[in-house]
Amino acid sequence: MTTRTFGSFSFEEVQDLFGFKRNDEIPLLAEWLSATPNPSAFQVEALNWLKKHLFKQVLSWNEDELKMFFIGPLIEFANLETDDFKPFTQRTLEFTLNETKITGKVDFMISKGLRNAKPPYFCIHEYKQEANSSEDPLGQLLIAMIAAQTLNENKFPILGAYILGRNWFFVVLDDKKYAVSNSYNASDDDIFQIFAILQKSKEIIQRHL
Repeated sequence: MTTRTFGSFSFEEVQDLFGFKRNDEIPLLAEWLSATPNPSAFQVEALNWLKKHLFKQVLSWNEDELKMFFIGPLIEFANLETDDFKPFTQRTLEFTLNETKITGKVDFMISKGLRNAKPPYFCIHEYKQEANSSEDPLGQLLIAMIAAQTLNENKFPILGAYILGRNWFFVVLDDKKYAVSNSYNASDDDIFQIFAILQKSKEIIQRHL
């Protein structure tokens, strides 16, 4: 059996290999993106500080600094943990296709589990520094989402996102169709919509449990 990593896939290869088609009219994406921001006064203050900090530092941060000083705090403020699921980072997903093991570590996921993550509902894969971005972050996110879809036996849509510096893109995979949002700039007031979309994830996941 041969082995391939998530990083070896382009989005075009994923489309051809799995017969997927991009369709940006998937209703679930529109619902997800229409989330209404409703942050507390404390969250407003924190988000305003984060966006200014990102604006000043985004071109100099490496990937770990982007993750630690911006993405981690933003996700923590969004409070994505419930009694039914919680966030995990750097967990391995793998599945087999035609005698090939496809494997990779996902940067961030939401799934059931206490210590050991179950098949995820939401993946953030590929957060890259702005000045040195991966050539195909969408392809690498899609193959991680396909791993989640396969492990979940395609029981519900998979949510995903990839991040290039200040720019966030949200993705929905539903059966063999996927949809990608326009970019949201986290260094301006788009941060409030990003925050709302992250919080909306909990409602969508809960509905499919």
